[in-house]
Amino acid sequence: MKKTLKKLLKSILKSAWRVFVDLLPDKWHVIVEYMRAHGSFPNLKHPRTFNEKIVYRMLYDRDSRMPPLVDKIIAKEEMAARFGNDFIIPTLATFESQIDVNFNALPYPCVVKTNHASSTNVFLLKQPANAKEEEKIRHQLRGFLRWDFHALWEEWAYSKVRRRLLVEPFIEGGEHGLVDYKFHTFNGRVFAIQVDVDRYTDHRRSLRDLNWNEMPVDFTYRRPSYALPRPDNFNNMLRYAEQIGEGFSYVRVDLYEIAGCVKFGEVTFYPGAGLVDYFNPPEFDELFGAQWSMSEKK
Repeated sequence: MKKTLKKLLKSILKSAWRVFVDLLPDKWHVIVEYMRAHGSFPNLKHPRTFNEKIVYRMLYDRDSRMPPLVDKIIAKEEMAARFGNDFIIPTLATFESQIDVNFNALPYPCVVKTNHASSTNVFLLKQPANAKEEEKIRHQLRGFLRWDFHALWEEWAYSKVRRRLLVEPFIEGGEHGLVDYKFHTFNGRVFAIQVDVDRYTDHRRSLRDLNWNEMPVDFTYRRPSYALPRPDNFNNMLRYAEQIGEGFSYVRVDLYEIAGCVKFGEVTFYPGAGLVDYFNPPEFDELFGAQWSMSEKK
């Protein structure tokens, strides 16, 4: 009983906090969330750290090129037009809402995801057994489509995306799952490669330099204790990331290596909204921030 009441109180306080911060003006919304996450006041006049520059961009950067690139459907279309259909994971279907999903017509196994958010995936290894299971999945997708990254974190580009669903084939990973290679790209030059492994078991993360040396830093998650071989297509990955990042002060380009081929994942302009990724030691927050040349708001 005591545990149940504690859980209920925690839920109420969390909801009350959400209502409070959502009522704040954009700037103070970001400041309060940043202070809660990092324990310090962000320098928005002269941002220096990587996370400060992310929240600065959220508030002040209105680059019209960003919204199409954070839309997973449109971004894939643009990447296919630039680099060919083999560069993207096929889009098997798109839907305007969860109501439109035809489970009888989907190729299994597959993944249904939203085009406007992260971590909003439903993995369907086989067709739902009955209408009750279908309704449960529709309810989950409905919740995902309601996520508003602009309202939640002030990530402006997502406010311009028409929310939809897309379906992709399910891709089996190896021993450590499907390895994510995330290229931190500044002014068209890759500075570091973030490698995420074991995402759904024991998430580990490593930051690598251009020579594939591991940087002596934990980035939110601990570094893996085992060796991470450099991908066979590493040089091609670098080339793709730098071409995609050309003309942007910063963008993270996410790629995969699947069956010997480079595949596009997504691009991200606001990693973690500047709130959920932590460098340990913290000096690396300034090191990454120093790579990011940006115009400051006067």
